[in-house]
Amino acid sequence: MRTLRKILVVLPLAVTLAGYGLTSWSYVTAEDQKLIEAAGCDEIIKEHRNFSAAEKRLAEEIRQTSESTTASNVVGVASLAVFGLGFFTWNDQADAKTNLAELTAYREAIAAEGRKKNCKL
Repeated sequence: MRTLRKILVVLPLAVTLAGYGLTSWSYVTAEDQKLIEAAGCDEIIKEHRNFSAAEKRLAEEIRQTSESTTASNVVGVASLAVFGLGFFTWNDQADAKTNLAELTAYREAIAAEGRKKNCKL
């Protein structure tokens, strides 16, 4: 009976976590892959630069946001210790990280096509 209860508790949690992982996968769509394959070296080089720059900007933004969240939480812990009342923030960056994964996937697809066509990236 005890194992049945354990299974009934763990199974929904496992299914939820597995479903969340599947929705966060990033990939290049078939239509976009066709456009990448049809592009010439000039377009590939230009888009690779654009996607690389966007990826770097977004990664830096995520890093800065994480640092500011950490700093404000440190201040909140200190005020909690001194005054008995603290403040905390929770900055969920799931959307930004999903966008970063998508940018990375597209940049990698463009780079792969550039290597196939011997473009100088």
